[in-house]
Amino acid sequence: MSTIEQTTNEVSTSGLSRRHFIQAAAATGVAIPFAQMFGGSGVGAAGKTLKWASQAQEGPAAPWMTKGGSLQIINAVGAWLCDVAPSGQLVPSVATKWKGTDAGKTWTFTIRGDVKFHDGSALKAEDVIYTLQSHLDPANKSQSAGRLGDCTSAGIVKVNATTIRFNLKRANANFPYAVSSANYGLCMLKKGEKGDESWTKKMNSAGPWIMVTHKINEKTVFKKNPNYFKKDLIPQFEKMEQIQYVSNSAAIPALKTGKLDSIHFLTGVEADAIPKNKYYKTQVATCGGLHMHMRCDIGQLTDKRVREAIALSLDRQGYVKNVMAGYGSVANDSVMDSFPTADKRVPVRKKDIAAAKALMAAAGVPNGFKVTLQSWKRDDIDKFTQFVKSSLKEIGIDCTVDLDGSDGGGARWYKYSVYPSVKGSKVKNKGEWLASEFGIAEWAGRPVPDEYLAREWFSSGDWNPAYLDAPELDAAITAWQSALSTKAKQAASSSIQKAALVHTPIIVAYNETRVSVTSKKVVGVEYNQQGAIWSTGKNA
Repeated sequence: MSTIEQTTNEVSTSGLSRRHFIQAAAATGVAIPFAQMFGGSGVGAAGKTLKWASQAQEGPAAPWMTKGGSLQIINAVGAWLCDVAPSGQLVPSVATKWKGTDAGKTWTFTIRGDVKFHDGSALKAEDVIYTLQSHLDPANKSQSAGRLGDCTSAGIVKVNATTIRFNLKRANANFPYAVSSANYGLCMLKKGEKGDESWTKKMNSAGPWIMVTHKINEKTVFKKNPNYFKKDLIPQFEKMEQIQYVSNSAAIPALKTGKLDSIHFLTGVEADAIPKNKYYKTQVATCGGLHMHMRCDIGQLTDKRVREAIALSLDRQGYVKNVMAGYGSVANDSVMDSFPTADKRVPVRKKDIAAAKALMAAAGVPNGFKVTLQSWKRDDIDKFTQFVKSSLKEIGIDCTVDLDGSDGGGARWYKYSVYPSVKGSKVKNKGEWLASEFGIAEWAGRPVPDEYLAREWFSSGDWNPAYLDAPELDAAITAWQSALSTKAKQAASSSIQKAALVHTPIIVAYNETRVSVTSKKVVGVEYNQQGAIWSTGKNA
């Protein structure tokens, strides 16, 4: 295994399942967990139809527009250059193999020749190039463009009928993850087809399921694709219904009465309330969770001493133990903490009210100030915001919690149409995520930290909610992206972790463990870290 191949297999170790885990030794000597064990699913109420619950959609289930609950729909119909397996590791898909050269600045992918779109046409190298270039075309306003990082349209070239080459502006040892199913908007499109809202009427890709009917925020019905090129993953069920719910609390009664076969992404507390005798419970440890940003360019939060004081007011260890019932792990205000290359020597922040008050006094606000914490309403988010509110009260900060629940989900909060550019922009629409002074966003798990770093933590990232401009953090992120060896990754991670603690633009208090609950009447349903179905199983 080459050095570059090794680094692409460095996946999250964000807290192994408390009850189920497998570890495999990577060539680097880093332990890599099986983040999702093989589980069971559903009641199979109709015998040939699998019914499972997903998140409510926050927008159209279309490649250029997808987000939130839409990912589960696209995952069912889509095909990618390579897939992220439930283990977190990359496996072949449309591409049979890939190779990095020029120290990770050039990547070459070999395309298999037996892939067909749902309309029966053959998938060719031209379709792959078109797919990725369409995301990079500013006219399409693709929400996945930022996921491609330093890839440009001109840098994507056809070598021959089965070979595509990516010439990046900067080295990126983990680039294959950027074009994998981890970035779910990048599923294959047929050349010339649009990935906008019109795509929802036909959803022509090359995945294991073919869309039959789709009604946003209600239900999507699929039939199996008997010509799916991954023969071992051709669905065993004839049909699948993905039913959308605005909350887990709304879906759980449907599971108990047999209207659903499976629910994924439950909190541990929610899963514990479901009887064990009729259901399998499978835990997925992710690096996902709630990220609380503090604007570094406006108001009282511009002072990093204030931001550090807020971080020190939180009893994150107690929150994981008492509120999350142990279904998670403590994080240290960095997205690096749960990955194998993290520097475990960096001290984890603990609640220290005396130190926090001293920082507030040094910042000139010994008596505190008023601030509004904004997010969107959901039970676990509500719990965390109330936790923050009570914590801030201890250091004199009067925190008002403003949770948008008007749409039953996060559509308004994550609205893309008002996204500002980060550097040099004048922010408007204060009610939205990237414009809020103090806010919380939910991040799903990622197999590698690259997207977090490039989009959320880099100064010019398109999803940088803190508006932090810290050259040393940018330099550390750049070093991470270009690092080829485990040693270099470890050094870069250490620098990122330390810079994050110095500036504290974002508080990451914990990493979550999510649970899938499925009936014992069917077997073989398996999910990945992002909550999308990997294998749909069969009746028991």
